[in-house]
Amino acid sequence: MFPPTRVQAISRVVLKVFHLILVAFSLRSNRQSRLTLWLRFLIWLTWYCIIWTQSVIFAQALDCPLDCTLRHVLTFFQTVSHAFIVAATFLNGFRVQQDQLDEVIVLEDSDPCVAFTVLAMLVPILSVEYLVCSNAPEYPFRTWMYHLKTLPSFLALQVQIISFILEVMKVNIRVRQTKLQLQILARELSSRWPQRKQQPQFFDQQTQRVKDLKRRYNDLHHLFVRINGSFGGSLLTIIIVYFALFVSNSYWLFVDIRTRPPRIFAVLLNLGFIFNVALQMAAACWHCQQSYNLGRQIGCLISKLVKPQGSKRYNDLVSEFSLQTLHQRFVVTAKDFFSLNLHLLSSMFAAVVTYLVILIQFMFAERSSKRTSG
Repeated sequence: MFPPTRVQAISRVVLKVFHLILVAFSLRSNRQSRLTLWLRFLIWLTWYCIIWTQSVIFAQALDCPLDCTLRHVLTFFQTVSHAFIVAATFLNGFRVQQDQLDEVIVLEDSDPCVAFTVLAMLVPILSVEYLVCSNAPEYPFRTWMYHLKTLPSFLALQVQIISFILEVMKVNIRVRQTKLQLQILARELSSRWPQRKQQPQFFDQQTQRVKDLKRRYNDLHHLFVRINGSFGGSLLTIIIVYFALFVSNSYWLFVDIRTRPPRIFAVLLNLGFIFNVALQMAAACWHCQQSYNLGRQIGCLISKLVKPQGSKRYNDLVSEFSLQTLHQRFVVTAKDFFSLNLHLLSSMFAAVVTYLVILIQFMFAERSSKRTSG
């Protein structure tokens, strides 16, 4: 093999660092010892027990308006979601034969496109957290405590969905390679054939190539099944949390814009949270939509392989391949509750507008009741 280029070496370092971040947030078991798994699990469990106990005490001791209620709900959603992923990783660490999706399943750890995607998504996350920390003295106590309690969980959920996007990207690269090989085979079996291509020996040679493509398609479908099994539960919880975050931060953005004088840092902070959530959801849905589209395109290309002059064995194999693409779709789901695609993204944004209007109505009702009582 050739030695890696400078870009590949940098990409490998970036992806290795990202993998260590996944391990630090207990999102990957990384074949660690049982003692390490237990210690890491107990540390996170202690942290979340403290947060949940404190949240219950503060909720009972203080008067909690709509803004405070939203923060308690988001704290619960984010911490419970991360705790669920930590518990699942902890249990997976004790399996004798693990389904190691934490390892790179397609390429070496030096793909520049994947490394660039990691950096492109981590930079906005770090920028928002810098805004949070740099303007900490200006926040009320409740707001600062909310950011402090949810910081590890929120970072963990974002890192988890980034790792999911990377896995889908890697599989899509292999799907595109399979599609290219299928296009080459279809061109060779074009309608204008020399006389030798109408001989049975030629179809016998191409039968093996079709079998190889059929086997490769089955392997790709198995990779999507592995992704659904490894990320399905965490995707379901993350999307629920992201929906709540999008609605809540949109509501706080509306409130901060109406405040006189407007709080610039608060507006930028809410915009940053909304941008990160929208970017990660859009990237995840877009890549999953690409997987589905590429699978459909492969199914359409198979029809070009059917040749009346060919042998019955060859045409039966092509028909079987076509049926396989109909039944084995490249679909990513969240535990079969819904599929990740662009339709989910549009439906989610439409629901955000609906719940945002409801929250704004509650805000005006709360303020009018305070004026009446005052």
